[in-house]
Amino acid sequence: MPMVSDGLLPRKNQDYSIDFKLKVLKTITEQHLSLHQAYVKFNIPTRSIIAKWQRDFTNFGVEGLTQKPKGRPKSMDNFNRKKRKSDKPLTREEELLLENEALRCENALLKKLQALIQAEEEAKKRKL
Repeated sequence: MPMVSDGLLPRKNQDYSIDFKLKVLKTITEQHLSLHQAYVKFNIPTRSIIAKWQRDFTNFGVEGLTQKPKGRPKSMDNFNRKKRKSDKPLTREEELLLENEALRCENALLKKLQALIQAEEEAKKRKL
């Protein structure tokens, strides 16, 4: 059975520690390695990873090598929901205000529904 090099095996996305990244960058500098030599020596899938580490280290220092969150940011983080003040029962006035608001919403919905029905009836009459 032929031996397969570890570099030829498919790899999943791997997270590298800051210490490992610094070790790779330091070794490249001290031993004057090319990106190709470095990714073979440290068994890194592509040299573009090392190039990105170099770019980030040059631009941002050690902070540039830290893990960044992956994926889209959650859009609901800054969504302010109306929070209930407490579990205490509502006063009669608050209950009436809530009921009034619900009835206004229902009334507005019924008016829109009635307007839609009338518009459809007028469209039917125009077709005939």
